[in-house]
Amino acid sequence: MNSNAGIVITTRNREQDLKKLFFYLKENPAWAKYPVWIHDDASDKVSEEYWQLISQYSYYLLRNPRKYGASLNRNISNASVDFEFIFSLDDDSCFVDKNSPDQAIQYMVNNPKVAILAFPVVDSFNPPRPQNTSPYHCLSYAACAALIRKSAFLEVGGYYSKFFYYGEEPEICLRLWAAGYEIHAFPLCRVYHWASSNEEDYRRKGFYGPRNRIWSHILHTPLPLLPLEIPRTFGSYMKLSIKTKIPLVHVRGLVAGIQQGILTLSERQALPMPLYKYLTSLPISANTPHEATH
Repeated sequence: MNSNAGIVITTRNREQDLKKLFFYLKENPAWAKYPVWIHDDASDKVSEEYWQLISQYSYYLLRNPRKYGASLNRNISNASVDFEFIFSLDDDSCFVDKNSPDQAIQYMVNNPKVAILAFPVVDSFNPPRPQNTSPYHCLSYAACAALIRKSAFLEVGGYYSKFFYYGEEPEICLRLWAAGYEIHAFPLCRVYHWASSNEEDYRRKGFYGPRNRIWSHILHTPLPLLPLEIPRTFGSYMKLSIKTKIPLVHVRGLVAGIQQGILTLSERQALPMPLYKYLTSLPISANTPHEATH
């Protein structure tokens, strides 16, 4: 069992997904050596067999008495684990490349200023081999596919738990970059995310995504650029509504983001202009092209 790294998974009512993930992790010796910390967010639609399976396989099981939300869940888990390097997976995501977790850890050890490694998310366990496997700077990451340095995560205060759901990764990355850390994409370690979702998740993302993006701008965007970024964010979600067909959900989220941003102005930590311009020139994550994506 690896004592310096482990896997942290936040879950809620995803019995079949978690069983599938356990199967893959257990069957691959390169992955089975990592302890698995499970944090359940008050699941209420699972069988007793589910709890028995988790208790048998997981290194630790934490069950919430009530629903906390993904951001607070991950803060509690990441602060509680006794390993420094945290593989952040979802209950419906798993590594693809056999020895890539070991390589990711070694990269973090060799590069102490890297706070988070963003892993590419792929759509199968047999994706095409990437043409370029060299690490590179990126703005953010997906919590279903990343390696987090615990000490850096705690140094900046963890995820902004007021977000409750969705969008916590880019917000914490802004604070990590401001604190002198870096986020790197690591193409050698790919993660298959089979992304089990439902209509409720779809609409929740449609609300919390735009809300938290606007809110994050109010918290961190340099003041001279706010009059540009807020209308740009409105425009991007209205354009997205043509595809998603939930424009009213997006609008409610955008308006709520402005309201919450105003209410939390005392927490504002605007980035220096040069750093903000540099970050907006980077790929958003390991899944975007290497050119600017902002």
